[in-house]
Amino acid sequence: MTASLFEWNDSFLIGIEELDHEHEVLIDNINQLHEELIGNENKSELRKCLGEIYVRMQAHFALEEHVMKENDYEFFDEHKREHEEFLESYTECMVQFLNGADILSRNPIDECLKQWVMEHITTSDRKMALMMQNKVA
Repeated sequence: MTASLFEWNDSFLIGIEELDHEHEVLIDNINQLHEELIGNENKSELRKCLGEIYVRMQAHFALEEHVMKENDYEFFDEHKREHEEFLESYTECMVQFLNGADILSRNPIDECLKQWVMEHITTSDRKMALMMQNKVA
């Protein structure tokens, strides 16, 4: 078995249970994709994994945006723009990979997903959660 791209741990928690659960599932999906990319044997399975992550991301972002709107999050537009930019970047990487699927083209996908997890979840999402929790307190 190949090493995971991420190991789920408490550093990914933002304190909003439904979003934390979504993040954990997404990280599992990302690790599955990473293993498929390393193996790089079955293009149809790779295509399926890439598509599943895209659909799950769209659904996750919609949920997150709903939570932000419900809580009148003041940086909603900025946060939503990050979601849009990430989906655009992921789509670009996904299309490039599927058009040329060689072992070297997996690196941009891994990097794109790493950036989202490391930068978006641990900074933007955490900031959002803290601001919403402080607003309630």
